[in-house]
Amino acid sequence: MIDRLLVACFDVAMQTLFDSIDYLRRLKADNPTADKAHLQAAFIEAFAPTKARSVLVSDGFAFRFSEARTGAFSNTVLSLSALQAHDSLPFVIAVVRQNIVDFMLANTTFLKKISHSSLQLRVDNIKGSFNGTDIVTEYEGLANAPAQFEALFALHSAFTWEENVERLVETTNAIVGRDNRFQSNPASMAMIMEAPARAAAAIVEPQFIEAERELAELVVNQREAILRAAQIDNVNLRGNAIEQLLTGAANAHELGDVVRPLGEGRLVIDIKTKLLDRASAPKAYNVDKMLTFLAEPDSVFAFLMIGVDVHAGTVSARLLPVLESSLLDATGVQHHWAGRTSRGVTQLSGQFGRASAPDYQPVVDEDKARSFLDRLLNL
Repeated sequence: MIDRLLVACFDVAMQTLFDSIDYLRRLKADNPTADKAHLQAAFIEAFAPTKARSVLVSDGFAFRFSEARTGAFSNTVLSLSALQAHDSLPFVIAVVRQNIVDFMLANTTFLKKISHSSLQLRVDNIKGSFNGTDIVTEYEGLANAPAQFEALFALHSAFTWEENVERLVETTNAIVGRDNRFQSNPASMAMIMEAPARAAAAIVEPQFIEAERELAELVVNQREAILRAAQIDNVNLRGNAIEQLLTGAANAHELGDVVRPLGEGRLVIDIKTKLLDRASAPKAYNVDKMLTFLAEPDSVFAFLMIGVDVHAGTVSARLLPVLESSLLDATGVQHHWAGRTSRGVTQLSGQFGRASAPDYQPVVDEDKARSFLDRLLNL
């Protein structure tokens, strides 16, 4: 009963957000001269949000009103320190223009950099503000507009505040960070390009099959605890909790969570959870760490895909190489994370939950996987 209430609360919050957007659009259409002050006052009267300085916080989302009288939206929007308190919620900027109101998500994932008074910005010293021009208008092919807010926020939820701040520090101050970028050579390139063949062979290897059987049995035994953990709203805390249930250890944040022998090499397994009854887009892996591992002889990297349907009370699990075709279709590279010192990270999105079904038949398309690896190497 509690799980259904939690999911219902999230759905109600998103619906209230969309109701707020529709309300402001109608109000502006009926009164084209309505400015920022007028619309903000009307929103407060209609929805009774809590005011946190210039931010209006409702149940499950936050609003910040701004104004743009010209085509460009270059206004200073908010300080990064003020955003921190609201970054776990959809943080919506309502841009009041001459004839319409535009809406954009401005969570840290959707910021390119920090513009104003940010010379002292560091991971341990949150300084500066962001302007309207610092907010991306498109993210991974999705327009930063209300029709995509639910999908965009699912993508944002996979990243922590600290991860986004670290990226913003580098892009803002042009700091040369630690060089963790994988440096390839002919031998490592050849080993990486053999990874698809190793993945295809692994699926039928007895050691791989036994690892899947043991882990799937563990998931079944932890079903009730996994269903409780799936109720955690924060995607990072949720993933960490489920990972700890299966490994019995603290989260190490290495490439994988479980390591098993596979032939003469290693099978590294990362635990990923997909909520089948909600939009979720878990972070997949650090590209440079993954390439470094695949450059090892006889290495195979796999996901233990855990599908959780909180409504139905079901949990399922499959062990799949990350180069498996359905996973490749769902794997997107977060390009704005790729900089001078990193190729960035990947993220799973779309309809990949079917891959956790017990009757799913995995396939490794070796040509497709090699093309994917070639793209990662050239980031």
